[in-house]
Amino acid sequence: MDKLNCKYILFDLDGTITESHPGITRSVKYALEKHGFVSPELDELKVFVGPPLGEMFMEKYGVSAEKGTEMVATYRERYTTVGKFECNVYAGLEDTLKKLKEKGKILCVATSKPEGSAKEVLEHFGLTGYFDFIGGDTEKHERANKTAVINYVLDSMGITDKNDVIMVGDTHYDVLGAAESGIKCIGVLYGYGIPEKLEEAGAYMLAEKPEDIAEMF
Repeated sequence: MDKLNCKYILFDLDGTITESHPGITRSVKYALEKHGFVSPELDELKVFVGPPLGEMFMEKYGVSAEKGTEMVATYRERYTTVGKFECNVYAGLEDTLKKLKEKGKILCVATSKPEGSAKEVLEHFGLTGYFDFIGGDTEKHERANKTAVINYVLDSMGITDKNDVIMVGDTHYDVLGAAESGIKCIGVLYGYGIPEKLEEAGAYMLAEKPEDIAEMF
């Protein structure tokens, strides 16, 4: 396949830039137990990494939208104080960001994580300088899905040519959110998504490791 010539590249955060499951799964366990649920092992809670948390609480535990919102608030009690730093940057990812910047690409973050937390995590790992814009959900969960976050980033950056931008993410939520926003998505196979679901959702290309992303441009 020919090299991609998109100018703008939007990166997901959890499962794409950071291996973030320790802090997320421990905070989900905290929320479940605070609301009277018996929590499974932490490995089983990795499905919560990436998708909107309220939707996952509803899907996995049959709670109402209102209850899901309450559980997200409880989750954030632990995540915003401790959990957000219980993560690591994927090996090779920073080098990929450097190479993309050297190629003249404009990089942004589009994450379902609250924007403030995303900025703190990226600052913590010294990655903020690679990105022209860091976009995420609001503290009141007003950007409730990936489509809303992507559209927010596109609007904030003044991007009107959808052919000049591509998303990079690890789950089918990223692929579907990108499609609903009118852009393509590179699916990464090293994160928390399921390869078959990425393909079924219509991922434009697949990257086995962070280094592969830079080679696509």
